[in-house]
Formats: sequence, C-alpha cells, structure tokens
Amino acid sequence: MSKKEIFEEEKAKLKDVIELINRKIEIAEKNFDEQEHFIIGFKEGLRGTQFNRQGLMSLYATEIYDLKALLPSPYFGRFTFQKQGDNEPKKIYIGKKSLTDEFSKIISYDWRSPVCSMYYDYNIGEAEYISNGQKVRGKILGKRQIAIQNGVLKSVDEQDTLSNDSILMKYLRENADSRLRTIVATIQREQNTIIRNPISKNYIVQGAAGSGKTTVALHRIAYLVYNEAKQIKASNFMILGPNKYFLNYISDLLPNLDIRGVNQSTFEELALENINCKVKVYSHNSSLKDVLENKIDSNIIHFKSTPMFLKCLDNFILEYVSRHLQNDIVYNSMVLCNKERLQSICKTNHKNSSYKSKIDTLIKFIVNDVKNRSDDLSHEIWLSYREEFLSLAKDDPRRQEIIELTNSIQADLKKGCIKTVKKYFDFSKISPLALYRVFIENFDRIYPNAPVDIKQLQQYTLEKLSKKIVDSEDLTVLVYINYLLNGTKNYNSFTHLVIDEAQDLSENQYVILKLLFPKCTFDIFGDIHQSIYDYKSVKSWDKLNNSIFDSQAVLLNMDKSYRTTLQISNVSNLVLGSLNYKPSLCIAREGDEIDVYQIEAGDMSFILVNQINKLLEKGYQTIGIICKDDLETEKVYKMLKKVNLNINKITEDKEEYNGGLSIIPSYLSKGLEFDAIILSNANNINYTESAIDQKLLYVAITRAMHELIINYSGTITKSLSPLLDKGVARSLKK
Repeated sequence: MSKKEIFEEEKAKLKDVIELINRKIEIAEKNFDEQEHFIIGFKEGLRGTQFNRQGLMSLYATEIYDLKALLPSPYFGRFTFQKQGDNEPKKIYIGKKSLTDEFSKIISYDWRSPVCSMYYDYNIGEAEYISNGQKVRGKILGKRQIAIQNGVLKSVDEQDTLSNDSILMKYLRENADSRLRTIVATIQREQNTIIRNPISKNYIVQGAAGSGKTTVALHRIAYLVYNEAKQIKASNFMILGPNKYFLNYISDLLPNLDIRGVNQSTFEELALENINCKVKVYSHNSSLKDVLENKIDSNIIHFKSTPMFLKCLDNFILEYVSRHLQNDIVYNSMVLCNKERLQSICKTNHKNSSYKSKIDTLIKFIVNDVKNRSDDLSHEIWLSYREEFLSLAKDDPRRQEIIELTNSIQADLKKGCIKTVKKYFDFSKISPLALYRVFIENFDRIYPNAPVDIKQLQQYTLEKLSKKIVDSEDLTVLVYINYLLNGTKNYNSFTHLVIDEAQDLSENQYVILKLLFPKCTFDIFGDIHQSIYDYKSVKSWDKLNNSIFDSQAVLLNMDKSYRTTLQISNVSNLVLGSLNYKPSLCIAREGDEIDVYQIEAGDMSFILVNQINKLLEKGYQTIGIICKDDLETEKVYKMLKKVNLNINKITEDKEEYNGGLSIIPSYLSKGLEFDAIILSNANNINYTESAIDQKLLYVAITRAMHELIINYSGTITKSLSPLLDKGVARSLKK
C-alpha cells in the first residue's frame, strides 16, 4: 500500500472508532441519568435499591470519564501478528486503555496487556509474549505508529524493518509538557523489560540522565496495578521523591496513566511523622552550602549517615535503658518485679520490637501477676500492721489511719499497682530529641576513636539541636531513636515502595525505609553520576544491595539517554570525563550547536532577556534558567523582575509547577526537564573542579531537551573549556 492509501485506511478506521466511542458515551450518560432520576424520587422502603443504583451511577460515571479520555487519541499504534498455527494474521491496535464495541469485541488493547508487550519488544519478524504463564509465538508482519490529536489523524508511520529508535524521533522533538504525556507510545525495549518485571523482587535501576527513569517508574506502577489487580491496588504503592516540587511535577501523569490513589511523599515528610517531637529541618541544600563554604567537614556528615553511627546509637540506648532497670519495682516494701526480670527487656533483640512494646508487655504481665496475688499480698500488708493495730486503744485515731491505709493498699493491689508499675518506666518517655542531645554530648566518651573530628561534630550538631533544628542525617537518626523507643506508624498496608532520585538517599535512610515498610518490595531508580550530596549518599549500588537487601536485589541499567540532542550530550560527557566517569550513550538526535557566551556582569540582564526572547520565538514552552545556588537564583530573579519578565522562581518550599519560564537552583532541578536551558554563570568560581560542583553542573546541563545556552563571566569552568577550543564561544554585548 502507498503512504496515501495507508493514511486513508487509518482515517476511515479512526472515524468508525470515534463514532463508536460517542455512541457508548451517549448510552452511558442515558443510563446514568436514569439511575439519578430514580434516586431523586426514591421511597423510604426502597433504600437497599437506592444504594445499588448509586453503585451503578458510579460505574457509569467512570465509564463516561474513561470513554471521554479516549476521544482525543483512542490508540497510538498498530501491529499485525500471526500466531503460530493460525491461518490469518490479526491486526492489534494499542492504546492507553482498552476499548470494546457494543458486542464486547476488542477494538484496541490496553498497552499493559500481555500481547502488547510485542509492540515494544520486537520489530518485524519472529516474536513472542507470555500469557497465563505460557509462551505464545508467532510473527509480526507489520507495525505502525499512529499519531492522533483531538480525534484527528495527524500521521501514520509504517514500520518495515526499522528499529523502535525511528519511532522515537518525532517524540523527542516535542516540547517537554506534551512529551511527558505521550511516552507510553514510545517505550523502548529495555524500558519495557523493567516496567514488566514481576513485583515479587527488589530492583535497583541505575539510569543515565534522560534515560526515562521517572517515567519508567510511573509506567511500572500502572502496569502492576493493571496486571496484578487481584493482589494489589494503587493505594498499596508509595512513591518517594526528592521534594514536593518534583512530586507535583509528576502528579499530572498519574491519572493519565490510569493511576489514582497512589501515595506520594518525601523522606522528610515520612520522618517527621515518626519522630514524636517537633523540629525544624535544616535542608539538604543548606547543609550542602555549609560544606561548600567549609563551615562543616563533609566527613562528619558522611559519618553520621552510616550504619556505624546507628550502631553507636544502638549501644547508647541499650545502656540508657539498662541503667534505668537496675532496681526492683517496689511497692510498700513488696517487690512486684525483680531487676533480673526487668533486665530481660535488654536481652531480646530490640530491633524486633520497640522498647515501648516490650515494656508494655512486661507491664501487663506484672499487673496481672499482682492482681492474681493480690489476696496474698493484701494479707502480708495486714500482717505488717497487725501488731501495731492490736496494740492500740480502740478509740485511738491511729487505728482508723491503719484501716484506711491498708484498704487503700489492698485496692491498689487489686488493680495490679498499675500506677506504681507505669511510673517505674517513665524514663522511656524521653523525647528522641533530648536523648539524641545526650548522645551527642557524650559522644567523646561513647566513641573516642571515631574517624572524624569529634569536637567539631559535637559543636556543629549541638548548636542546631539547641534550637530544635536538625540536619537531614540527624532527622534520620531521630526516626531511628523513636523506632527503638516507641515503634513507628503502621505502614503495613503498603506493599511496594518506588524511590526516585534514589542516589541522594543515605545508607541510613534506606535502613529506616526497610524498618518503616517491612512488607514492601522496592523499586529504586537513581543515577550515581547525579549524586550531588555524595559526601553522605549512596556511592555504590552493589554496596547498597549487599547491606540492605543481602545482595538479593536485581541490578539493572538504563544507560541510553533519550532526552538531549547529540550536541548537548557531548557537553555533558565533558563533565562526566572530568569526574572520571564513562560517557553516557545518546540517541543520535541532531540539534542546534551549543551557544557559549562570555558576559560582563552589567550586561547580564540585557543578554538574558535577549536569549529568552529568541528561545520563545522558536516556540519553546518550557525554558529553565539554572543558577548554581539559591543566592544566585534570587539575585538573577530580582534582576529579571525589574525588566517586567514573567518568570516563575522555584524554591524548596514551592510545590506547584506551572511550566513556562522558570528560574531554579541547580540542586532543585534534578529529575526535571525543559525544552531549553540557560546556564546563568558557568565560570570556574561557581563550578570549581570539586566533584560536588561538577555533579551540579552535570545535572544542570542534562535538564535541556533541545537547546542549551551557556553563559559565563571571567573564566569558564575547566571541564567546559574544550568548548572554547572548538571556537563555539561567542561574545554578546549590549
């Protein structure tokens, strides 16, 4: 068939499908109205029927919503598959959701269904898929990418022996906003494998910048909810992101993937729910600033982020609890529980249950024991006062005192002396913050041979603790203390934890997550190359696998970048080279040459406005100006506001993403992508040769999809100096 004939064939097909969807919507709306009219006029005796009809209304409402969501683009592809043993091939249309006609015949398949895996995994030729545990083999005879917008057919690309990379090219040229919503049409084979992996294992995915880690993570949730519906639902998933801004950025994609009810959080939010005290968190980036300005030795932050530090804490808390169990529980000279029995609290593994849990169990035992022995104990009390009582004259008021006293004691005994027993354990009610402070104050005694400057550790930490301010590593420790003392909130309803930007979590934070989510399998997505807090975060996935998952997690790689042009990728590889990392692979998508401008401080406002206007003229919808830190971000933001530029400043506290023109510090840009990026000032002062600075630079560069502009004053950072040797630098003056 000619291209025109193929287009006309698909145009006729789409017309029929649109008419079908509209018919189904009309029927569903009619059914909904009928149920609504009945409920409005229902009679008292028909309440049960009313509830049934409300259920039907909900079903019809969902059907109407799903059908209307299909109207703009009912499907995005088609492949022709001939199963072994069949005489005729089958044309299989694939879309975001399945569609059937009035007779339940499948018109298009949900992309998550088993048969559709072949669309992503195979080109023309032999192919197979798994259905109900069995392999189904056959041949793919043809493959089409079908672009539909607002119910109108835009293009049809017939695939012969071309690879899936050719399908990507149109998609990669799109703007960031639309691309975020259409990736389901262009999932690559290595991505599809990760998406469709079984839920029963833990996975650690190392993915290059732009390899699609976030979108693969979300599509995996959509796939699992669809295919494991009997075992799990969306509310069983927890997505852990680096900040609220990032979570908001991805949230629009979830309903588009037919995912509703998935929980989202940051580690900080989870931690604050589990520390049993009020504190102000000193952010990652404030801590990073202290490191960059040499206010704190990064080795101290690293040490506090290691299991070795938690081990010290284990021993300290054990010592604290044991020290308070040195005496018997005594009531009116009677031993209710001896210290040997009390010390049993310290002899069992305290990680299996909190001290509070063990104390509560022991309190219950002691109280019941006292209740059971209350008659004998009451008799002992009476005997201790009997001689004095009988020696007194009958009218002596002391007699009445003894009667009232023994009666009171006997009443307490019948209640198990619960107040006395509970009071003994008041030491366990200490605030985690107060206990941590004591720990730090005594750290020179607890661990005199610590591999860091102990005095600096104490001074830096105590200064903040005195103001109820904690670093992120201290917040992690507070969760651990509260876990040991009091246990945690119940997260047992969660069965699957998805962590994005996972390279920025410390090993201790993974320890905490395993404790908080004991029933969860983990999907961990990250890029060691983007580990901008590398003084405390994970340095090796192998090490994490060994320490957290007993080397049982499956390690996977996504080493190909689909985000950037070849020109932008080449620049990012210059930075990776300066860090002694291997260059990342990139889809060979040609783009504009990188613009590098040396600018004077007084010209910056004029130059930035000029650059922004040129990018807007090219039709870019999302443009990011990336600064080194929040200080530079604020400075440039104020400068641009003076010239009445409509710009969105992104900060740690900001939760909403509105697209358009944004200005953002480098460390908040992780996980985001923009049509075009302007690096505000890539000089050797902002980006020194240190690993942290170069990783921040790498993150900033790799946010750009189509175009990258690099500005610098003075001397350009060393890793980018080869750009000047190639003669691409320009001088732009007012």
